Amino acid sequence: MRQIMIDMKRYWLAVCVGLWAWGLQAQTRNEAYEKYIATYYELAQEQQREHGIPASITLAQGLLESSAGRSELATNANNHFGIKCAGDWKGKGYKYDDDKKDECFRVYKHVRESYEDHSLFLKRPRYQSLFTFDVTDYKNWAYGLKRCGYATDPGYAGKLIQLIETYDLARYAILELDYREQGEDNNIALTPEEQLALQGGQPFEVGEEDIDAVEDAGYKGSKPSMERSMGTLEIMLEHAVLRNNGRRYVVAREGDTFLSLAAEFNMYESTLRRYNDIINPRYQLQAGDKVYLQKKRKKAEKRYTSYRVKRGENIWQIAQDKGMRLKTIYELNGIREGENVTINQRLRLR
Repeated sequence: MRQIMIDMKRYWLAVCVGLWAWGLQAQTRNEAYEKYIATYYELAQEQQREHGIPASITLAQGLLESSAGRSELATNANNHFGIKCAGDWKGKGYKYDDDKKDECFRVYKHVRESYEDHSLFLKRPRYQSLFTFDVTDYKNWAYGLKRCGYATDPGYAGKLIQLIETYDLARYAILELDYREQGEDNNIALTPEEQLALQGGQPFEVGEEDIDAVEDAGYKGSKPSMERSMGTLEIMLEHAVLRNNGRRYVVAREGDTFLSLAAEFNMYESTLRRYNDIINPRYQLQAGDKVYLQKKRKKAEKRYTSYRVKRGENIWQIAQDKGMRLKTIYELNGIREGENVTINQRLRLR
């Protein structure tokens, strides 16, 4: 009995210590930092996907360098990483006192440009040793940044690590890694749960007595995915959602329109047209067209650095096939918008 009492005391002591530690951590969290993370974590994950820089490190650096988006450089120059004008910078500059008076810092039109430039900055030879570490190894990345001279603050690495651990930023790198391993760059179908989340709806359920009636009724187009679960049948979305170049899309069938697909996926028709670079308002979907449900990437997958045009192809078809923005192909190849391509013409895709 005495041993039981001792064990109970130890148990409640452990519970109390755990609650105290949890409360202490909650008190140390800053609301502005939480808001910053919620706003920009997807940008950080995108940079991990594109450039191999841990989302946790990018977020921690953004938080530290920009004071969670509230610093003078962040508010006046959209500069979230304290990158200076030195090097090949040809854009605008912002004067700010740092190590020296009136130093020049880069000005960006949007925060996204700051995140992209930060990644390109770390792709320089000076920081190449960092890429030998796994994206989940945030400690070596943090110490490596300091060692390579990213910041003069002797406590820089420790501050990054503290931010990552206080706000559990490592989970964003892991989630993005899991996403890639599940086949982000392959044309794989989403799970029924992912499809429903994309639509923002709930599965339509029918009782077991209705199963035969549903199957006998037939279904135009592809047959819906059906799954027995606790006496119900879940009928999922009509169109299977696939991924190409990390972007979700569906394949149009005969009779599909932008309006019908927009309604199916709870989107505006204008948004769907914009995601697919549709300039001509009279364009009608053709069976087999890829229709993207989110904005396409600026670059094709790494394996597609260039592409030779085949007979009967146009730039829009190539952009859809590779899951990249039409405007980017024009810019990369010095082609005026609206101008077409010729057979065997070599196009840069990255």
